[in-house]
Amino acid sequence: MTLICVYQVPDELFSRPFLSRIAGAIILSVLLLTCPIVMAQDPKPVIKGGYTIHQTADLGGHIVDYSGSGAMYDTLVNLQSGPRVLGQTFEMHAVQGSNHPFFDTLYAASNGYGGDPNNFLTLRVSKGKLYDFQSLFRRNRQYFDYNLLDNPLVPAGLTSNGYVFPQVLDSPHLFNTVRRMTDINLTLLPISKVSFRVGYSQNLSEGPSYSSIHMGTEALLLQNWRNNTDNWMGAVDWKPISKTMVTFEEHVTHYKGDTNWQLAGLNLQLSNGTPVSIGFDNVSVPNCPGGPAIVSSQTTPVTANAGCNGYLQYTRYQPTRTLFPTEEFRFQSAYIKNIQMNGRVRYTGANMNLPNYNEYFNGLESRTTLRAATTTGYATAKRVNVSADYGVVWQMSEKFSLSEQYDFWDFRQPAYSYLSEIDQAGNSMLVAPRAPQEAEVTSAGAFLGQKTQTNTVTAAWQASPKASISLGYRYRSRAINRSMTAETDALPDGTAYTLDIHENGGILGVALRPTPQWRINGSIEASYANRTYTQTSPRALQHYQLRASYKPKDWATISGTFNDLERRNNVQFVNHLDHSRSVTFAASLMPNEHYGLDLNYGYIDVFSRTSLCYTATPAPAGAIGVPPGTGCGTNIYLGNGYYDSPTQYGSIGITLAPVKKLRSSLGYRMSAVNGTTEFLNPRQVPGSLQSQYQSPYANVAWTVHPGWIWKGDWNYYGYGEGTPIGPTSPRSFRGNVYTLGMHYEF
Repeated sequence: MTLICVYQVPDELFSRPFLSRIAGAIILSVLLLTCPIVMAQDPKPVIKGGYTIHQTADLGGHIVDYSGSGAMYDTLVNLQSGPRVLGQTFEMHAVQGSNHPFFDTLYAASNGYGGDPNNFLTLRVSKGKLYDFQSLFRRNRQYFDYNLLDNPLVPAGLTSNGYVFPQVLDSPHLFNTVRRMTDINLTLLPISKVSFRVGYSQNLSEGPSYSSIHMGTEALLLQNWRNNTDNWMGAVDWKPISKTMVTFEEHVTHYKGDTNWQLAGLNLQLSNGTPVSIGFDNVSVPNCPGGPAIVSSQTTPVTANAGCNGYLQYTRYQPTRTLFPTEEFRFQSAYIKNIQMNGRVRYTGANMNLPNYNEYFNGLESRTTLRAATTTGYATAKRVNVSADYGVVWQMSEKFSLSEQYDFWDFRQPAYSYLSEIDQAGNSMLVAPRAPQEAEVTSAGAFLGQKTQTNTVTAAWQASPKASISLGYRYRSRAINRSMTAETDALPDGTAYTLDIHENGGILGVALRPTPQWRINGSIEASYANRTYTQTSPRALQHYQLRASYKPKDWATISGTFNDLERRNNVQFVNHLDHSRSVTFAASLMPNEHYGLDLNYGYIDVFSRTSLCYTATPAPAGAIGVPPGTGCGTNIYLGNGYYDSPTQYGSIGITLAPVKKLRSSLGYRMSAVNGTTEFLNPRQVPGSLQSQYQSPYANVAWTVHPGWIWKGDWNYYGYGEGTPIGPTSPRSFRGNVYTLGMHYEF
């Protein structure tokens, strides 16, 4: 028998002020409580048609109250008020001894439907030795509006002829897209000597976002995002002898990029009424020929100088298609006594194609008298990637083992591009562009190739039941080839330069077990390279790791970790230094089923410093000119790129179950950053480098009747910064999310 309870809940229940929402929550709780009264029954297994059937449903909703920055709340939390399907499961398992033609096990589950930013749906079906089917669908809304990202930080009160240039309150790179991910996999004859696998996955991202373009001034662009990736897979697994499996896989990946760009808005006008934008980065009054930037602030909209840098139209479209077919062969075997080995060979021959590039600019770049520009073209590229890995472990004796791991990677990427730009000159946006100039054609071939070989040999000794030690040596070589040509008819067949990098390193590992309850593992890795390819690539590297766990009682576990990665590239005009250090501590105490305690603490410090060249007008106070020999040019300044971001995070959680029918938990989570960086812009503020994020929580579950559980959940989210806001919207917020629901089992 199926019983459905239907209630007409007014939409205003989730949109009224906070006190009204609390009253609405009480009403919703009563509605959730009354329906199961007539349908609750003991959740005993239901056997029907030779299957054991079990179902659960979590129905309820969120009641949200927040204040402060809605943009930051949506960026970090994005939970909104409304009814939800909080969770659902459906299971069918064949009764032992029964025979079914289609499936023995079926499992379906979903979560978050009704308005949550993240939700999923999964289905798994299997039939004994015949097949195993798994599928998963996920949907994520990705919202991002941290307004200091790429913000020009327009100062307050910047005026021209009575017009105040607007400050940029939101991020010029605001992001609001939806990603839908689908994964389907089918295995035929899963436990047979030969089994077959097929699969399909899709990753689709679409929605609006913002970006910008510089043509004398910065224009805000609406970026209509639509990128799609499809992957098809076919595989055969063969088990020719015991403890051995050989696999062949074919992957075909197709990428389809259809993102396009256009002006996000025209907030001013010319004297003839034509809509125009003179940019959003007006940190100083624009210096325009023929008068002030703003001709009149008394019109609607405000009238701008037609001789300023400005935009009347802008569009860009560059559809991209890429096909990645990949063949992979791998094996693993422990058939030979005291020998374990595995290996893999992969080959990819990818083709990338940009068949039609179109960009159109209509406006004025006053410095070059560019009045309009039309750019068309195309580009192609290939990527041939060959990789191979082989590892073997030889257990020489009860206490000694020797392992060898060899990795090979070789890729070649030739490319060719063709662009044709037709410019039209002019001095005023009120006058039509002059006659098109002769097309300026740019065609170039490029080639990038790299071959990497890594060999690691490790010897391990079990010194005693309580201690073991391993010592390894690693050698890595990289050969990089790169070239650029201006040929129009062929890809380059030579290389402009080659760079050979050789790296040597050692690895020491120790594992201790002083008592059956106490385990300690640690390793030290150090390496040195003769040269690097980029400034931030290390010549010298040290990596220290330590992990320990202690279990004094069956109900108590204490653990801790230490991780320190140090990297340096101390050569002239680079002076790069970075480290990533972390310390964590955790304790879990559960003396009995009535109460428990979880504690966690972590400290992370990410630091980097690299010499860099930059330009700024005006130069910041204390700016240092670059020394001779850097190749940075003139009127350039020298910076150190200093960045340090020490972060602490911690949590405490308490679970309480005083009686069998009542379970509850409460706790507190927080993270705090106390970072600093080199400020090259006097208007820059630390922002998230000096911030705190906290989230206390509490929840309760009351078993009203077997198979019928009422649930209540509260989460508080608070974000704040301990520094000046800057010329943007405030970023701090606080919010309460109440979730009420009923869990049914039937």
